[in-house]
Formats: sequence, C-alpha cells, structure tokens
Amino acid sequence: MKLVLASFSRARAELLRAAGYEFTQQPSGVHERPYETGEDPNAYVEYLAEQKALAVAPEFEDAVVIGADTVLYLDGKTYGKPKDLDDAERMLKELRGRTHLLITGVCVVANGGKKKLTAHDTVNVTMREWSDAHIRNHVAIAKPLAYAGAYALQQEGCVMVERLEGDPNTVIGLPIGLVEGMIEQARME
Repeated sequence: MKLVLASFSRARAELLRAAGYEFTQQPSGVHERPYETGEDPNAYVEYLAEQKALAVAPEFEDAVVIGADTVLYLDGKTYGKPKDLDDAERMLKELRGRTHLLITGVCVVANGGKKKLTAHDTVNVTMREWSDAHIRNHVAIAKPLAYAGAYALQQEGCVMVERLEGDPNTVIGLPIGLVEGMIEQARME
C-alpha cells in the first residue's frame, strides 16, 4: 500500500526515509486553528495532525496517509512557529533555562479516511541558560521561523538543549517508532 506524508516538512521526510520508507509528499493546506487557553495540548496537537491527514486522504484512496504536527507547551500555552525574527527571539528568551514539553501528534489514515489512528508522543526538553547575545546569534544564523519554539534539534538548535527526556525524533517532528506501529496497523485491514 502506497504511503503519503501530508506535509512538505523536510525533517519529517528525512526521518521517514531514514526508517526505510518510500512515500509521496502532499501538503494538506490546512489552516491551523489557534490553541485555546485551558485546552489539552495533547488533544490539540492530535486534532491538527488529524485535520492534515484527513484533508489529503480523499486524494489517495489506496494509500496510508500520515499527518503530523508539533507544538511546544509551557506555562499553559503553546508555542508554534514564530511569526518573525523578533517573535523567535522572544520565544527563545522565554524558554531559556527552563523545561518545556515538546508534543508531536500523529494521525494515520487509510481507505480514503475510513480508517483513522491518532496518537501523540511527548518529550521533556530543558534549554540551556543562554545570554541575549547567544539567542540573537542563533536567530541570525538558524532558520527559526520554520520550527515550533524557534529551534530545531537536528540543526543549530541542538546546542541550545541541555537535556532531553524522550525520543529525539519526536522533537524533530515524527516519532518513528510510534508511526511505524500505526502504519502497520493501518495496513493490516
């Protein structure tokens, strides 16, 4: 059965390729609704992943479609991708020296959306206590606008992380162990 990643994310695609999968990438074009204060962040990120997978699934009736979304959660609010470089700097200043949750939601659908599996994985990430100058430098050389929380573990952002408790692939954007099980389950029926 064909495999489709409902995203143009290079990081997610690299993780799937490294796990030995052949697939097509098709972005969903789904508008991500904002997080509502008090909402369960796990349910929120699963909802976003589900919306992405379900938007693409009708185009690929004979395929397994993977939708995913990653959010950072701290102090009752989520951090998505920064709006601009100033926003990226603000986020990193709020995160420095603190531990936050990085949550990746995954939805795998088959049969044009008739079969749906949804799950998430969570990682505790502790950031280093970086100076304002270090943060400004990171924002200038990295590509912070493409990543939740303005950092990417697989790139320059790795030096900002002091400790990681969980699957690094979840932080990058796709918990491969979880996804593999979901793909197998979707293909079984």
